Amino acid sequence: MTQLLDKPARALVVHLGGIGDFLLTCPAIERLAEEGPVELLGQPKRLDLAVAAGIAVAAHDMDRVDFQSIFSEPNGRLRDLLRGFDRCIVWIRDDGAIARNVRQCGVEDVRVFPGLPPKDWATHASRYYLDCLGMKDAPPLRLSIEPTTVSHDALIHPGSGGAHKNWPLERFISLANALEDQGRCVTWCLGPAEEGIPLPDGLDVLQTDSLVALARELAGTQLYVGNDSGITHLAAALGCPTLAIYGPTDPRVWAPRGPQVAVVQAAPWPEVEDVLHALDTQDLPNGPAP
Repeated sequence: MTQLLDKPARALVVHLGGIGDFLLTCPAIERLAEEGPVELLGQPKRLDLAVAAGIAVAAHDMDRVDFQSIFSEPNGRLRDLLRGFDRCIVWIRDDGAIARNVRQCGVEDVRVFPGLPPKDWATHASRYYLDCLGMKDAPPLRLSIEPTTVSHDALIHPGSGGAHKNWPLERFISLANALEDQGRCVTWCLGPAEEGIPLPDGLDVLQTDSLVALARELAGTQLYVGNDSGITHLAAALGCPTLAIYGPTDPRVWAPRGPQVAVVQAAPWPEVEDVLHALDTQDLPNGPAP
């Protein structure tokens, strides 16, 4: 791993992107933490996952320190936060103003990179964040978060951060019916992004009050099925057997990674039979929890 400074250093990582994008940066953040303690700045509801898993020691709310002032004149709260760090890694597209202003706040080592890989990026997205810091490849992310005492058999998450990435709902319903015909107990997972999804009445629906609480539920789940979404990346990172369904996005770049992850992809979308076949042939649990 390339050392950014010659001594152990306190690092602040700024990440304002979505859940999945943040989790894709976490292998690089783990490597960075080998050189000294890492704190995070952005949306705490997302960043708290890394704190709960022991990757970072703290998560700071970007709104409480008025991070937007970094684009012009950093205010006092932001300056007070920044001056406590030896290095700052920022994943936001920058014309030079961010790097300049962070250095003016007293940070010695400042690195600013676009928050997403370039459009022609052809390898896994997690590799991009490692490359930004000059780091060698890292194993798939594994978050260590204690599971709840309740174990879900099959958990279906039908949403994502964009409707264009969602497998048609009627296919999810057909899949759930097929799994129940096989004797499986299906629970649906909904969050704020799924509020408009019209599920039929009477389904068993899991709703949690935080991503860390959801992570604890996923950590004890026997099988997870979902779209190209941050929650799918979270399930895989927790070691939950995961089947990811992809249509328009490229799984070579954006698929979750892990020892019990399978991906089904087709244009425009896989059929229900394709997903059931993957469950039968991939190394994933194919029966109800004992």
